[in-house]
Amino acid sequence: MNIALPWIAGALVVFWLVGVHNRLLRLRAAAVDARAVFERTLRALIAVASEAVSSAKASEAICSALEAAALALEAGLKSYKAPRRFFWSPQERADVGALWERLQQAWLAYAVAAEGVEEPAVLQALRDRWQAADTQAPLDRSAANLTIADYQTALSQAPAAWVSRLMGFRWMALL
Repeated sequence: MNIALPWIAGALVVFWLVGVHNRLLRLRAAAVDARAVFERTLRALIAVASEAVSSAKASEAICSALEAAALALEAGLKSYKAPRRFFWSPQERADVGALWERLQQAWLAYAVAAEGVEEPAVLQALRDRWQAADTQAPLDRSAANLTIADYQTALSQAPAAWVSRLMGFRWMALL
């Protein structure tokens, strides 16, 4: 009987570690998925801006500013999409936020400039698509931040806090 006790205790520890690992994996996967939803919403804004530039009759300076802002945000999203990198650093988050703000300002300038020169139906369709994505983006960002906060809370709670670092789980910055 004394020989079986260490084996039983060892098996319980292994099963406990597997359970902790699986829970953290599920939470991290949910956070990664939530970030991907936010990125898709930003890419929808980029797509609307690109479509507006391709069909625009507004001034060339306004269209080139909108195109430059869309390309900069796209490049920013691509540069932070390295393999096995799940989350942005605080600096990357600030960069993406600044690029998103730049795109919004360029869109507002385009919407004002295109008012009298673009076909009303085309302009309204672009505005509707922009408004839908622009309204959804902060919601997706908030949902992602809540999911990331859940993951971080799980990392800081016992028993996961005791072994999460050894298992390769790291803290992440909010979006």
